Amino acid sequence: MTGETERLFLVTEDRMGIKADEGDLEKFRSYLIKTYGREYEEPSVLEKVFDSGEAANFLTVNETYFFREPAHFGLLRSLLPGFHGRLRICSAATSSGCEAYSIAAVLERYNTGASLPYRIDAFDINPQVIAAALRGVYGRHSLREDGSCYRHLLAPYLQEEENGYTLAGSLRRHINFFVHNIMDPLPGESYDLVFFRNAFIYFSPRNRNRILSNLASSMKEGARLFMGVSETAGVSHPLLGEENRDNVFYFRKNSDPPAAAASSAAAASPAAAVLPAAALPPEKEPDSGAFPLRGAGTDGDLHVDPARVETIVADEKAAADLACRVRERIRGDGPCDGNELTASALFLLNRGDFSGVDPLLRFIEERDGSAFTAFLRGEYYYLQDMFTEAEFHYKISLGKNSGFWPAQYRLSSLAEAGVLRDYRARQARESLSRSRDLRYEVFIGGFSPDYYLGALLKRHS
Repeated sequence: MTGETERLFLVTEDRMGIKADEGDLEKFRSYLIKTYGREYEEPSVLEKVFDSGEAANFLTVNETYFFREPAHFGLLRSLLPGFHGRLRICSAATSSGCEAYSIAAVLERYNTGASLPYRIDAFDINPQVIAAALRGVYGRHSLREDGSCYRHLLAPYLQEEENGYTLAGSLRRHINFFVHNIMDPLPGESYDLVFFRNAFIYFSPRNRNRILSNLASSMKEGARLFMGVSETAGVSHPLLGEENRDNVFYFRKNSDPPAAAASSAAAASPAAAVLPAAALPPEKEPDSGAFPLRGAGTDGDLHVDPARVETIVADEKAAADLACRVRERIRGDGPCDGNELTASALFLLNRGDFSGVDPLLRFIEERDGSAFTAFLRGEYYYLQDMFTEAEFHYKISLGKNSGFWPAQYRLSSLAEAGVLRDYRARQARESLSRSRDLRYEVFIGGFSPDYYLGALLKRHS
């Protein structure tokens, strides 16, 4: 990426949570220059562009059609008899509304005698697709073979046009379409059912837990979350337990696990993802988590303090700017601070910029052989699904510091079912309990230690 495209990537991830495609970013930058000139670089102009939805028009994927992944609609039909009172449903990242209308068509047909009042909240970050949903005008490609078994449910509401279809307004009477960013807490009431399908894959790894927490916080206890078939394997959250009914996987909201209760609210809030310094316990010596980075271009040894790294990564915009500066420094073998190097590596890893973080990791590895450095390289492989390589580096990390619980936590997630899995889970819980006040969580996402204890209990219960 060019420097300008890189900055747009960072702003996009910060505002929208997604890993924007480089080609889309280049088109977006050309549009900005044509429309605003070089003034587009001003923070106030970029803020307007993102707030107005102009950015979303270029950078979001709006692939959708009626009754996509039809098994979910069969499950919806089978669940209806179990609901009483008013049914509240959310269609998150709804795009142009095909999903919301599909849900409504199922309810209109199988909600016998309209005995179950319902409301569907459907939102998307892109104002243009929400406007299209309100118009209810669709091209012929919106009806496909996948989902054709439910096509007859739309027939009473479809009027065929020259280039597609228009939906009757009567199908919209229970749907509330609006613009909303899923990176923010969901508005409105608690939901019985949430559909968030085929969008999770576009978000950066560091934002996925935040989104899951926003969804979980909007759900009633026992509520169900439907996600795309290809996405379910990547979901891990203490409040969401995986279930299977009629050979369809979905997630059910549990009550707060005892160990994770304090962290669930924190996970839902971006400001709470990193604990404030005043709330953290004092450092322990000698194992404070600091480690030296020695090498050319430095004035003596560099040390990394996890508490200081927490402070840096808490400000996402500042961390993004720092990562750019650090990469320039290492190219010129300039002076580097250990806290800044580590914070920059974590930032780039969490946003999925693997080509950008690799030279930074190599720079650190040439100057330091600590448990922390080995873990960062493990994360480099883990986040790219290269689990054999990741496991190797996590084991190196633990060989250097057996109390570094993030490595134990990752190894427990990689273990196969059986004795090894149980052993690693126990080791991770014990390591986390012993070292929970050393602020190592900054290396693995920044949530509180209770969050990770809750995840371990959920995964291995």
